[in-house]
Amino acid sequence: MGRWWKRKTMIDLTPFIERETVEIALYVSGVVGFITRLDTKDGLETSELRAKPPGTYIRNMLAVAVLSRLMREEFVKTRKRVIVLPGCLKQYGDWTCCKADLDGGVYTCTQCHPGCLVYETVERFCNTHTTLVFDPEDMDAYFAGLRKNHGTVGVAGVACALTMLSGFDKTIKYKHPTQGVFLNYSSCDHHWAKPGYNTCYSLRRMAWVLGKNDPTIKDVIRERGETYSMEKGSLSPDDFYRRLDGLADRFESEYLPQFRLAFPAADVFALSQEIRKALVPDLVTRNSM
Repeated sequence: MGRWWKRKTMIDLTPFIERETVEIALYVSGVVGFITRLDTKDGLETSELRAKPPGTYIRNMLAVAVLSRLMREEFVKTRKRVIVLPGCLKQYGDWTCCKADLDGGVYTCTQCHPGCLVYETVERFCNTHTTLVFDPEDMDAYFAGLRKNHGTVGVAGVACALTMLSGFDKTIKYKHPTQGVFLNYSSCDHHWAKPGYNTCYSLRRMAWVLGKNDPTIKDVIRERGETYSMEKGSLSPDDFYRRLDGLADRFESEYLPQFRLAFPAADVFALSQEIRKALVPDLVTRNSM
């Protein structure tokens, strides 16, 4: 029985990872230089997270793309959505008096500055069906409250390439269909920059995720971060997501049937967990940062 189980679940994703690495390697072109500067006069101190190689970024990007595709149908069905943003979108910049309120362990935006990307997110996307919070201090308690008040809730998470899946791990655990939108670069002072500065993400992609496609949205090209970048030369967030969607298409047609065959009784969330473990066995979590 043990040997049958092992044979059943050994799905080799190496060809997929190697092929798709070619598609998105340009978007992590800053990682090697960032690592090289660690422990130098002008660099940061080495940490386990900072020293992650480009391949780890790519695996995480692939996993988020594939899991977002797998949960897309369930997400579209949800009547209540929550946008979860990281603190690095609000903590830095020309204004230093961000008035985000901490209420019950959850920060909410008070729209104190019209130049803030969070302000614009609230203006464009938040309504009676969609709310916005900053990454809750106690994720377990926060999601328990969501389920109590609203039942199944769709989650649109924004995070950097190495920490997005940590959030997915929580939302999948509680069966909240999730979509991921990457930060265009990493720039928080905890991991990537001293001092930290504001990052940004694609509002156009968030609009697509929420079913609010708006061709008039212009993604502002802001300061580039120290590691990966979606804004280098002719590259753009639009191009990045076209590539990610293409690789998700290929996974869906070539590999998803193998996982469904290996786990015939698994729902979309259990299947997501198995695919995540196959693509990213060494998940970066808050405890491992």
